[in-house]
Amino acid sequence: MIRIGINPLFRELRWQRLVAVGTEFAPYLKTVRRELAVALLCSLGGVSMVVARPWPIKMVFDYALTPARKIRWVFPYYLLKGYGAMGVVSIACALLLAITLLWGFFVYNQRYFVSIAGQKVTFAIRRRLFAHLQRLSLSFHRQHRIGDLLLRVTGDTNMLREMLVDATLIITTEFLVLLAMVGVMFYLDWQLTMVSLAVIPLLGLAVFRISGELRNAVRQQRKKEGRMAAIVGEMLQAIAVIQVFGREAHEEERFGRANRKTLRQGKRTVRLEAGLDRVAEALIAVGTGGVLWFGVSRVLAGVLTPGDLLVFTSYLAATYRPLRRIAQITGRLSKATVCAERVFSILRADDRIAVRRDARPAPRFRGRVTLKDVSFRYRPDAPPVLRDVSFTVLPGQTVALVGPNGAGKSTLCALLPRLYEPTCGTITVDGEKLSHFTLESLREQIGVVLQQPLLFAGTIRDNIAYGKPDASLAEVVAAAQAADAHDFIVNLPGGYDTRIGERGDTLSGGQRQKIAIARAIIKDPPILILDEPTAMLDPTSAAQVNATLARLSRHKTTLRVTHRLAEIRDADLILVLQNGRIIQRGTHHALVREPGWYREVFALQEGGAGAVLLEREVGAAPGPGTSGGRLARPSI
Repeated sequence: MIRIGINPLFRELRWQRLVAVGTEFAPYLKTVRRELAVALLCSLGGVSMVVARPWPIKMVFDYALTPARKIRWVFPYYLLKGYGAMGVVSIACALLLAITLLWGFFVYNQRYFVSIAGQKVTFAIRRRLFAHLQRLSLSFHRQHRIGDLLLRVTGDTNMLREMLVDATLIITTEFLVLLAMVGVMFYLDWQLTMVSLAVIPLLGLAVFRISGELRNAVRQQRKKEGRMAAIVGEMLQAIAVIQVFGREAHEEERFGRANRKTLRQGKRTVRLEAGLDRVAEALIAVGTGGVLWFGVSRVLAGVLTPGDLLVFTSYLAATYRPLRRIAQITGRLSKATVCAERVFSILRADDRIAVRRDARPAPRFRGRVTLKDVSFRYRPDAPPVLRDVSFTVLPGQTVALVGPNGAGKSTLCALLPRLYEPTCGTITVDGEKLSHFTLESLREQIGVVLQQPLLFAGTIRDNIAYGKPDASLAEVVAAAQAADAHDFIVNLPGGYDTRIGERGDTLSGGQRQKIAIARAIIKDPPILILDEPTAMLDPTSAAQVNATLARLSRHKTTLRVTHRLAEIRDADLILVLQNGRIIQRGTHHALVREPGWYREVFALQEGGAGAVLLEREVGAAPGPGTSGGRLARPSI
């Protein structure tokens, strides 16, 4: 049962949300105002042809078949005088053909230019959305699922095109047709026109009332579709894990549950759309019956001619057709409005790293990095990940960050290129705050090698040059040689032009890591971040990569995260983090003499050899340090 009322109407319309979407959508329409202007002119031409279409038939009825007592001239009488009945019919047929051809010309161009405008607007919004997503902080991306964001960039922006086409092409055109038809109908018989329009207020209330419920239903459906897309994204990313553990059936059931929820919500949406069509048809049938009954009585009374009634009923059908189409388009328009809300909610997100207006390009760094009382949390209501971290790295030094999982090591490294912003505290490079530099120039001087090297589908040359897009082939080769990757690259079938699969799956782990190292060093950065670069490698590949990294980081300020303590014996400074705090600091030789996390983990990793080494290095007196007493057995 459909409830119609003023208060529910205004509640369901949610005017503020609709106005917000329209306001954000308007600037994109300004960029295609020329196409929309041409489309509007074509709409006016098409409307004029629709208005003119019944009049040739009136000529046949009133001039050829039943000459009426009261004739409303379609054009001067002398133009038809002397042609006879069949002559009038011939003229009417010619006019019908001309009107139809002109109508087709106007409608074709109208649809073409509106569609072009829709494509351009969609292109602009999708491009801006893609660029905006790249510039949002990692905190934002940690809070959103990849599948849902992918649905917004692709599916939701496509629905925006439908919103533009439907709203501009159908609703605007049909309202013009409605106004024109009502004007002519008033000219023919204003009393009969009032009878035909009596159902419009009821139809309008029904459309707006149901459209509010429909928008809510569509909004829930898109949320569920976003969750379903997120499940698909996770499955594609973890397909190897799913197969090796034989969890295909489990994932199918998980996807099935999400799919069933989407199906149920989709059924509710369809029911609302069908209910809207049913109400519209019922009200239109009532109006049509009233017009026929009252109109025939007017013809029998001699007030109207049969031709007048024929024109009127033709206009009546044309008048109700816009109402019917507007009712039908409400469902699609509601979906497009919800999609617009989802897209613009991302564009409104202001979770970007703040860049000062007076930020300047960074000079070539010497590499002195200082953190003073740095703390960080992902959200205001989340527990801190880092607490009062302070240390200094001199130019050319290597600082190793170790500690149990979740201690904040990788997060600390992400603060340096400003992937995150510290909650409090300061980070400086060569005595200047990071915020004094533009993001591009800051990140240009920081090379990063991650635990899992992320390569792109394309050629090896393109992947290495990703760190320096304008690099020549000679620079790419030099970077590959420095990363000890040149030999295996030249042995590939295409050499540097060999195409690799998505994520570099066609290469071994060691080969992918060497290409990632070459990509990081091709721009010769003075600061290098190594986030567990050997964690995924076998001992032989790890030894090769470590030798390469030791050579490359010799004259660079280097932050290295690792769990393999034997790899950082030569580090200038080792920081042990636990629960976001630095609990130990010093060189390897100092820390193995000091009771605490580092000494215990080193002994566990080295086994018997580590115990012998500790006996040699630990003297009667404990070495210098900051931790004091012995800690509990560590988690690695």
